Amino acid sequence: MIQPQKRIKPKLLREQKTEALLVFIRTTLEEYFEKLDKGEIFTTIGDDEESILISNILRNLLLQLQECVVSSSYLRSIIANVHKNATLKILAKQEEPLMVYYDSLVKGLEHNLKNGQKWMPELMVLCLLSEWIIEEEKSVFLYPFLNDINYLQLLEIYDKTKLTSDDFTQEIILNMYKISSNLIANLFNSTYKINTTRKRKKRK
Repeated sequence: MIQPQKRIKPKLLREQKTEALLVFIRTTLEEYFEKLDKGEIFTTIGDDEESILISNILRNLLLQLQECVVSSSYLRSIIANVHKNATLKILAKQEEPLMVYYDSLVKGLEHNLKNGQKWMPELMVLCLLSEWIIEEEKSVFLYPFLNDINYLQLLEIYDKTKLTSDDFTQEIILNMYKISSNLIANLFNSTYKINTTRKRKKRK
């Protein structure tokens, strides 16, 4: 269970929601670029220059996330091995809020996106970050590199493409906006209750 050397570990629960979103985005981008580089999927958004712009920005974002945000495999490994020793149980408890918030995003995606349904993961990433940072006005001071991206400029490329695309592509783009909003709502409404009560041990 290797963690990033420069991991940023938020203390406040509201900040851990941002961390959960970034874990979700890291996972999404890793899977997207793996398939893109293998030629299993192709990008058809904008002209060549716009396509390269989006790809370069998201690849750079992924590199930055890999330096300071844990992977989803790290969380799965904790869950799979938590029963093995006390140290892992303590670690699982420390990561529990992150797991709860991340799970709300995964379940939201499973609910909103049918298996085999066409989608644009790179667009969903931009929509998620745009809505979480700009519209929800969430603090991202722990991750200042998120402010280096001009989300509106990149989203305008998709909006422009939507105007000249066929109905199928238009539907996919609109669906990405809709799903992203639903995921942000899931994360926003997700709660983690801290157990502040302690059981008293009876004296013999």
